[in-house]
Amino acid sequence: MSSYIPPIHSQTTYKLIIERFDPDKNSVSQNETFDIPWVPTMTVIEALEWLCDQGIYIAFRANCREFTCGSCAMVINGKPGLACDTLFTNGTTLAPLKRYSVCRDLVVDQNPIRDKWIDLQLWTDTNQKQGPINEIQPDTMEAWHKQYARCIECYACLEACPTSESDNSPFAGPMWMLQIGRARAHPLDNKNIDRIAQVMDQGAGRCVSCYECVEICPVSASPINEIQVLRRAAIWSRIKGLFS
Repeated sequence: MSSYIPPIHSQTTYKLIIERFDPDKNSVSQNETFDIPWVPTMTVIEALEWLCDQGIYIAFRANCREFTCGSCAMVINGKPGLACDTLFTNGTTLAPLKRYSVCRDLVVDQNPIRDKWIDLQLWTDTNQKQGPINEIQPDTMEAWHKQYARCIECYACLEACPTSESDNSPFAGPMWMLQIGRARAHPLDNKNIDRIAQVMDQGAGRCVSCYECVEICPVSASPINEIQVLRRAAIWSRIKGLFS
């Protein structure tokens, strides 16, 4: 347990338990407990920032000021969530996301995410779109943004999904299904990729419709709805193929 003393004027202190890992010092992670001066509106990220203000270095991601919402995702009290959106309570436990290797403390290696994005070619390629871009109607883009642009890529749904990237399942996970649907539906994209085949290759049929992704999503997106739409499209595509 740490011996850090909060400011004298603080009347209440809460304990924050952090799973820490420093590859230069340890081969395994260890829990460390800190006493934090608490106020009713304090969030987890504010507790971490208070520690940094005291000269206690805890590695974590938080890019709110750079408009990268979702970067502060971590395992909070055993469940994935955003540190900026979770109130700090007594005995709060923090750990890094478990599906990725840990760089240090609460920071995980995001290279697998980048590699997956490249492998799936999820960027919009407007160079292949035929006709002038101004033919796209504003209401079309508005509908697309409402459906797909809400995802902040925090990876919380990947962490919560019981079948995502498990040892016996090839299911890529809810976020990737949503991103494939996003690319497929973009009105400016005409990439020569069969997104329906891509969905099945990424194991969409393994989704068990448990709705964990919906419950855990901090922005109330609904990856499960997109998975169901893509699966129906894939099934219909195969049925048409049988009679063509």
